[in-house]
Amino acid sequence: MIPEISVIIPTLNEESVINECLQQFEGISGPLQIMVVDGGSDDRTEELATAHDYVRFIRSPSRGRAVQMNAGAESATGDLLLFLHADTTLPGHWRRSITDSMNGSEMAGGRFRFDISDPRRIYRWIAKGTNFRSRVLGITYGDQAIYTSRDIFERVGGYPEILLFEDSEFADRLKREGAFDWIDTPVMTSARRWQRRGPLRTLMLTWLLRFLYTLSVSPKTLTRFYGTVR
Repeated sequence: MIPEISVIIPTLNEESVINECLQQFEGISGPLQIMVVDGGSDDRTEELATAHDYVRFIRSPSRGRAVQMNAGAESATGDLLLFLHADTTLPGHWRRSITDSMNGSEMAGGRFRFDISDPRRIYRWIAKGTNFRSRVLGITYGDQAIYTSRDIFERVGGYPEILLFEDSEFADRLKREGAFDWIDTPVMTSARRWQRRGPLRTLMLTWLLRFLYTLSVSPKTLTRFYGTVR
């Protein structure tokens, strides 16, 4: 039996991708809740999201992915929670994969293998590096579709409400509660984040920010350099 899964999608001016993201849930039967938690979009995000009658649209009390995902989790009804970026597509049989991962095990949560929806070689290498970082170094980001149970989410206090690296910090919180699983089927993420600045420049910037973060430079300061890429 597949438990109810609440899919929580934080958005801010995502009109270019939200429709495609939500279309992947059309026609799915069974216990499933799709939630779009918006941080104050001034484009057509709300219009496009609410056009899907199976979507619950929530206005977050403030902007910021961590705040939005926590707001979604607070309103969710599912036994399991899946946090999905609006530019990411899940693989087939994702519900069964998550259910099997969390059912009767010591898993506190997990994530999927990562891929980028651009076939060029540079993106193949970025994907390989991301998966190496996650599996070997234990650093996981939100575009890998992190999931956990409601009980464990509440036990760890949800996402830390910081402006950058909230996803990797949340993953670390889950690891302190138990094993953190790896589903070896990829989620597919848009290449837009790398395309805006260029893949190599974006990669180098991400590494630099991560290094500075380990030196305790505040996420608020780092956000000034990183900005918002959607």
